[in-house]
Amino acid sequence: MKKSVQSMLDFSKVELDSGLTVLRIPMPAVASVTALVLGNTGSRYETKAQQGIAHFFEHMVFKGTKNYPTAQKLAGAVDVMGAEFNAFTGREYTGYYVKSASQHLAKALDVLSDMMLEPNLKQADIDREKGVIIEEMNMYHDTPMQYVDVLFNQLMFEDTGLGHNIIGTKETVSAFSKGDFEKFLHEWYGLDNLMLVIAGHAKVVNHPATLVSIEQAFAKNCQDRLANQISSRDWIQQHQPQPVLGQKRLVVDSRQIEQAHLSLGWPGLKVSDKRRYVLSVLAVVLGGNMSSRLFSEVREKRGLCYYVRSETDFNHDTGVFGASAGVDPARVHEALEVIIQLFKDLASGQQAVTAEELNLAKEFSIGSLVLSLEDSRGVGQFYGMKQLLLQSVHSPEEVMNMIRSVSIDQVQELAKELIKERELRLAIIGPFENRADFDKYTSAGHPRTSTCHSRD
Repeated sequence: MKKSVQSMLDFSKVELDSGLTVLRIPMPAVASVTALVLGNTGSRYETKAQQGIAHFFEHMVFKGTKNYPTAQKLAGAVDVMGAEFNAFTGREYTGYYVKSASQHLAKALDVLSDMMLEPNLKQADIDREKGVIIEEMNMYHDTPMQYVDVLFNQLMFEDTGLGHNIIGTKETVSAFSKGDFEKFLHEWYGLDNLMLVIAGHAKVVNHPATLVSIEQAFAKNCQDRLANQISSRDWIQQHQPQPVLGQKRLVVDSRQIEQAHLSLGWPGLKVSDKRRYVLSVLAVVLGGNMSSRLFSEVREKRGLCYYVRSETDFNHDTGVFGASAGVDPARVHEALEVIIQLFKDLASGQQAVTAEELNLAKEFSIGSLVLSLEDSRGVGQFYGMKQLLLQSVHSPEEVMNMIRSVSIDQVQELAKELIKERELRLAIIGPFENRADFDKYTSAGHPRTSTCHSRD
């Protein structure tokens, strides 16, 4: 009898006396283990002067810790296991992981806990890393395919935590000191605000000694860290700044480049909205794969682009739904008209979702989920992010059932609700001098148009 994904990937959750929440997901026939620490901290909680500090801090914990005092010794401790480690920072979370052969789990936990609890944070390392991050900024700025998304988020959420660049600005990054990072560590990296996810080799993950190793690893000296500590998700919900939708509808970044890059969209759904899987299916129909409407019409039929795709983003209290593309600057207006019309025609019902499209989108979504769960890191992130952001976990089988239950009427109703002409926002990068040419797409008019010039 074939086992369901749910029965193969049962999980357990426990809160240790220290306040650390631990998720354990045993995986049969897997020899690796991923240890993943997730924190309720990200760029949206930064003040103006702090912009970029969550991302910068993520860099700094790789520079050395109490037990591994230099970046080389820290990396060597991971390399000797044949393991991989990395980190990521979002607007509402930060994550750090070590993926290793299961026999090295205790060592992986020691490395991770040292990074979270006892990073060195030397001023010399901070000053050196400023140059690295500024070059990272330059790289993203000079990659318009990525930078157009930064412009779009700034347009959508204006001067709020969701609107500013996760990486910060050159001014804020250049000003950070050791004291800023120590304060940030003390406030945001208490065990009550962190979660540890262990996914992989079932025998090791379920073994009683694993919890003992976790308790030992995360019982390290935190010095005076209890003062001013963010202790729970509830605190963040009470204090997080409310998102404010931007009043501008258009931004044009004029550059002499060979390809124009655009990002457009509308306000979407928050992460806890029960219709998020309806939106996910809708996004697949429009631009989630090579048989989607956007790909078929914009690339295959008209040859307007190399890449075109739908976009969704879910935050605690709001979201984004839209599309992005890289197109021939000489045909940018044709591309915009086609892309926007595809959204409008679906929302109006003029080109309603068909049963064939719906079924294909569901099967694609389910298949993508199954593939993502073949790897211990993917499993760790699947469970961990749901617990962190939603404070509850749906099993893979439950998610698949929610996807299967999506109906054409639900898709059409949600499309009609979200795709509103006067709510459209557009960010575009390319060799365009006459910004007024793009006003017609957003119905924004000159008071709501933003422009900027960039170095070529």
